[in-house]
Amino acid sequence: MLKLLARRLRSIPSLSVAMVALSLVGVNAWASEADGFMNKLKSHYEKTRSIKRFSLNYHFLNKQYRSYDYWDYRVPDRVMSLRMVEVDLEKKHFYDNDILYAPGGKILDRVQFQNDTHSYYYERNGNFLGKRFFNRGMGNFDRFMSFMAINIDFLAVRPLLDEMDIANTISVHQNPKRGTTVVTHKVSEDSIIDYEFNTSPLQLVSLHNKSRQARYLYDDYQTTRGITFARSVNKYYNGSSEPAYISFNDKFDVIEQVDSGKLQLPSGYGPEMVRGDGVLVTKEIAQDLYLITDSAAWRNSLFKVTGDSITVFGASGYPELADKIIKQIGEQFPTKTISAVHVTHPHKSDIGGLSVYAEQGIEILADQYTIEAIKAFPDFANNIDKFQFRIIENEQLIDGAHFYVLESTHAKRQSFVYFKESGVIFQADFLNIAFDNTIPKVIPSYTKAFIDFIRSKQLKFNRIVGNYQNNNISVEVVNKTYDALM
Repeated sequence: MLKLLARRLRSIPSLSVAMVALSLVGVNAWASEADGFMNKLKSHYEKTRSIKRFSLNYHFLNKQYRSYDYWDYRVPDRVMSLRMVEVDLEKKHFYDNDILYAPGGKILDRVQFQNDTHSYYYERNGNFLGKRFFNRGMGNFDRFMSFMAINIDFLAVRPLLDEMDIANTISVHQNPKRGTTVVTHKVSEDSIIDYEFNTSPLQLVSLHNKSRQARYLYDDYQTTRGITFARSVNKYYNGSSEPAYISFNDKFDVIEQVDSGKLQLPSGYGPEMVRGDGVLVTKEIAQDLYLITDSAAWRNSLFKVTGDSITVFGASGYPELADKIIKQIGEQFPTKTISAVHVTHPHKSDIGGLSVYAEQGIEILADQYTIEAIKAFPDFANNIDKFQFRIIENEQLIDGAHFYVLESTHAKRQSFVYFKESGVIFQADFLNIAFDNTIPKVIPSYTKAFIDFIRSKQLKFNRIVGNYQNNNISVEVVNKTYDALM
């Protein structure tokens, strides 16, 4: 190879030879610099690279939980989560307990795990799933580790340290002013990651995944039991200048194995929850009042027929759902027109599909605060002028539907609908009861306030339709839920 290169050099003019020689020197220097710094990194992280099994307790403040689901859209708040994980990288076992403290006292206590044969997800509090569980599939370990590893600096750099083709995939750039070194790792044509390291002491400062528009800042390095790692990790997405997550690593331990007792479903859980088939079914539950849902009943909507017009309730969670519901109603009632859609409160999971209705000139029924929040919602910025609103007031009656607008600790304003003639209440998030009627172990304050209110108003009902999961909550279940609070 060297002889061939020498013959080629002799065949070109001397000036060109000099230029090629200089280029080769530059390439060799670049390659040498990359090799030298990579060797330095491998030596620095050598002790942690042998860690195969560990536990981590961390907590984080989450700005983007449920995507703009703030109590008050004008004062964006953060909610806190605690996370406790155990991981075996060799066996691909893991246990992940995620506890989220939402406004109003709702606690989401979720667990996912993977053993040799199963990967399941269940709730310890029973807010939405009750005793049922999801099968996440055996690929869940890799999905879990894709976001888990980023929390620990020495795990975040392992893909870089494991790279064998340094010459073709890694480049190194010094920044003397900052006292840092940036290592660019070209994982593939569409995946490039920048790692920025402090040079003295050698520490990961930031990781920038360019293809995912994700940036992670590492700080507050401390040493515990001989292992040094960053205690603080701020996570930025989509070019934002404000972190979506502010994360703190509280405790890291090397363990012998993942606790086997945590790698199985607790006693009494089941059956497995089958994912919905997406096929909407309409059922008349009272005169001119229809329930529309699918096999999983994860989302439930109502619509009421009054003469030639139809009002829809709880049908705007996301665009695909809105499209399907409009089509379903149109096929069943081709001579009638959807005139209005009601929105209970302005969280993304309740308004995300409103543009579909707005494009068809369908009026949106909501309280004044909710309308203001919808107008401020970023996803609607380009077509908000097409939205037609009608303000609903507390205790207003429209075509047989009684609207109540309450202050709530879940959302600043939150409404529900009472159909007096049929004894049906439609609500979203005031009362979360799983399909199997499991009573949650921890019940938020706004659930008690809701039950107190319908009792104080003496609203006689035989069925509460939840926008999520349970669409047939009985008086007995409501009473049991209230008793559990006492």
